[in-house]
Amino acid sequence: MREFFRHLSGATLRGRTPGVALPAGLVLALLTSGCGGSGDEASASTPPAAEQQEQRQEPEEDSIAVRVGKVAVAPLSSIYTTSATLRADKQAQVTARTTGVVRKLAVEEGDRVEEGAPLAYLEDDEQRIEFDRATTVRETLVREHDRARRLHEQDLMSEEEFETIRRGWEEAVHAADLAELLLSRTVIHAPFNGLILRRHLDVGATVSNGTAVYDLADLDPLYADVNVPEQQIARLSAGQRVRLIADPTDGATLARIERIAPVVDVATGTVKVTLAVNGRSELRPGSFTRVEIVTDTHDEALVVIRAALVAEGRRWYVFRVQEDGKHVERLEIIRGYEEGDRVEVLETVDAETPLGPGDRIVVVGASALTDGAAVQVAQPEEDEAGRVAA
Repeated sequence: MREFFRHLSGATLRGRTPGVALPAGLVLALLTSGCGGSGDEASASTPPAAEQQEQRQEPEEDSIAVRVGKVAVAPLSSIYTTSATLRADKQAQVTARTTGVVRKLAVEEGDRVEEGAPLAYLEDDEQRIEFDRATTVRETLVREHDRARRLHEQDLMSEEEFETIRRGWEEAVHAADLAELLLSRTVIHAPFNGLILRRHLDVGATVSNGTAVYDLADLDPLYADVNVPEQQIARLSAGQRVRLIADPTDGATLARIERIAPVVDVATGTVKVTLAVNGRSELRPGSFTRVEIVTDTHDEALVVIRAALVAEGRRWYVFRVQEDGKHVERLEIIRGYEEGDRVEVLETVDAETPLGPGDRIVVVGASALTDGAAVQVAQPEEDEAGRVAA
C-alpha cells in the first residue's frame, strides 16, 4: 500500500501538469479501505478475553448431599408379630350373701387384698342376737344329751326317750351353726388375692343376697392369648420370653410363654399360645398390646438401617460410597431377618466386591441417587447401628 501511494506521488511530480493532484476524497477512501481490511482480519482471528477464559474452564459435576452410616455385624432375630388383649387370670364380682345395711367399707379401688381379708361390714345386730340365742339353746341341749346318754348306758332311760333328746340336741347344734354362718356373712371377705377394680356401693346402702359390692381381679400375672401359625410352633417352648408393647408404656414389657395348646385350629391353621406377664407392670387388664415373639436369631448378621434401602419393584438396593468418597455404587441385596429399623443383608447380587462390615452406605438421600452419582457427605456421619452419633 505504501508503494502504491509512493508511485502515485512520483507520477504526479514527473508527468503531470504542475498544480494538478489526486482528489483528497479519493486518497482518503483508499486509505480507509486499506486500513479497514487489515483491522477486520485481525479482529476476526483474535477471540475476546472472556471467551478465552470460558474455553479454559471445565464444567463442574453436580453432587447430592447425603448422610451415611456403616454396615455392622450384630445379632438379629426373626420376630413373629401379632396383637392381643390382656386379661386377668381370675376376676370376680364380690357380692353380699345376706340382707343388711353397709356399715363400713374396708378397702377402696386400687387396693391390693389377700384372700380372706375383710372388704366390707354390714350391720349385724339381728344376726348376732340370733347367734347368741342359738348358742344358748345348743349348750343347754348338749348338757341334756350328755346326761341322757349316761342314763341310757345304765338302762335307766328308754330308747325312745333317749332318741327324742338326741334329735333335739342335733337340731340345736344345726341351728347354732346356721346362726354363726349368717353372722359371718355380715362381713364380706375377699375370695382370692387380687386388686380391687371397682366399688359399687357406699356406706349406708342396703344390700341383699346377690348385691354387687366390689369387682376383684388377680392381676399377677396377667395373661394374653395369641394364635400362632402352626409352622412357627416348633420354634416356641414354654418359658420362652416374648415382648409386649402397649401405647401407655414407654417401652417393651417382658412376658413369657405360659403354655402352648396341644391342638391346631383347623379353621385358621393356628395354635393357641398363652402368655403371662408380671401383673405389677404398668399394663392393666383390657390393655391392647402388640406381641413380638422371637422365633430365631442370627448371632452375626450383616445389618443395615432400614432407611438405607431403596425398593425398585421387588428388588432392594443400597448405595455404597466409593473409595474416593465422592461417588456411590448401587448394590442389589437379598434381605434376611428384620427387627425394628434394622435389616439383615443375606447376599449382595452380582457385585465384584460384596457389601461388608464397615462399608459406608447412604442412609439419608438414597432415593435420589443413581449408580455412579456424585455425592457430598454431610456431617455428622452415623455409627454402625445407622443412628446419628452424638
